[in-house]
Amino acid sequence: MKTILVVILLVAIALGAGYLGLPVLIEKETAVLKADVQDLKQKLQKIEEESKIAPLQQDSDIQKVIKTVNAMYPKVVTLEDSFKKSTSSIDETINKQKAMIEEALKKQAETIEKFNKEAEAKILKSMFNALMANIRGHVLKVKVELVAKNIGSAKNELGLIDEAFEKAKTSASEESRKVIEELKGTLKKAKEDIDIDLPAASNRIDLLWHEMSKLLRKA
Repeated sequence: MKTILVVILLVAIALGAGYLGLPVLIEKETAVLKADVQDLKQKLQKIEEESKIAPLQQDSDIQKVIKTVNAMYPKVVTLEDSFKKSTSSIDETINKQKAMIEEALKKQAETIEKFNKEAEAKILKSMFNALMANIRGHVLKVKVELVAKNIGSAKNELGLIDEAFEKAKTSASEESRKVIEELKGTLKKAKEDIDIDLPAASNRIDLLWHEMSKLLRKA
């Protein structure tokens, strides 16, 4: 069980690391592209502001710069469009990977929950079987004490059986709890008969023994 939990934890950590590391990698790859676009924008803005403040002569060297910049502008627009498409594609990839990771974590949680339920059911079944085996031991003692006509000892054993039935109910299934209640009814009648009809009490103890055998086969 520990090995399974460790493996699941390592897988979850690996998936989480991939998910958290992807945005950092994308940011590094696009940082240079963003800087180039921003630099071009700033240059264009500066040139436009200077031309408004002090219009240049047609033969000025700056006109050549403006023509060059104007020629480059469509390329900048294309570059921006490409950057937007790349960003959109990156966002889509991140969302898909996020969905995949969430689905994987969900399945892992369901697997762990199922494993825990199955393990708990097996533990409860083992506890129930152990308790019932202990009760059967007390029932056998009652049978021996009745044969020897040790009524006091038989009564003490019957009291222990009643307490053990109550304890067994905590680890029994719903169906087994109903059967235990029926067994307790048989036990109660045996306790009533033990002082007035010893053979009847012995018969009820025999019945209790066989009914418990049937219950253990169903458990």
